Amino acid sequence: MKESSNENPLRLTRISVSIPAVYSWKGSNAEGIIVDISSGGISIDVRQIFVVGDILRVQFRAGDKLVEFWGIVRNVVGNNIGVKFEEISNENLETIETMVDDLLRARGLASHEGYRP
Repeated sequence: MKESSNENPLRLTRISVSIPAVYSWKGSNAEGIIVDISSGGISIDVRQIFVVGDILRVQFRAGDKLVEFWGIVRNVVGNNIGVKFEEISNENLETIETMVDDLLRARGLASHEGYRP
């Protein structure tokens, strides 16, 4: 019997970073620091109070490229919010994936880790 691919799902590996970012939320702009990133989203330290479901626009530099996307807040822990990419161009997603892969290789890490519930 063939094993289901859902029996051992993989979670995208997050990589610790410290990247300045600008985010737009409720008509105003503010600055934050991206503290980790994967090809599915970011964690960012912010000064405002967010709740799960809030939508914001984020911009940051990846090398010489400006990356921007719309994201949805998936979790909030103090001043740190987890943001899932919601609306992102293929070009910006490719830039992020390349950046993450390069950082993972430089640190000797795998691109996916086994899922631990």
